[in-house]
Amino acid sequence: MKIDIYNTDKVYQIIYADPPWKQSKGGKKSVRANSSGKPLDYQTCTLEEIYEHLKTAVSHTADNSILFLWTIDKYLFEAQQMAERLGYKLHARMIWNKVTGIPAAFTIRFGHEYLLYMYKGKLTPVAKEERGKIHSVFTEQVKRHSQKPQVAYDIIERLYPFYNRLEMYARNERQGWDCWGNEI
Repeated sequence: MKIDIYNTDKVYQIIYADPPWKQSKGGKKSVRANSSGKPLDYQTCTLEEIYEHLKTAVSHTADNSILFLWTIDKYLFEAQQMAERLGYKLHARMIWNKVTGIPAAFTIRFGHEYLLYMYKGKLTPVAKEERGKIHSVFTEQVKRHSQKPQVAYDIIERLYPFYNRLEMYARNERQGWDCWGNEI
């Protein structure tokens, strides 16, 4: 269900966020267009805007909550620091092996992204039947630019099947989740 994070009374135990980090596409350092001059697939945000969005979402969390925060290599440390400023502690850095990746600066191919698994308060226990079954590295082929893998949703739903979940920067509605974003 689509919600307005600025106007809700709901309380969440799980926040899943894929912020629109400022990132170039097609090798040109522009946030509005790729190297061919075509618009990017989505609008990006500054670090401070992302922080303010997350801060608003976190204001709707329980004392003990989980934040799953996507980040790219370029923003790995900033993303973790941002979450720590919001009161979260790092539990694990999960890695999406994208099979393919984007060649950056014609040096190496960045074929992974990070999903930071962070908690506030006490670490909420995972479903007993899932303990030790989820690996910190998962592989799924990229489907389209910026689209996150289905396996990430599956992991969260398996670990925390009965909790209120909010997806930040969502592009689609998803059963069992509340969602917020300008592309829904």
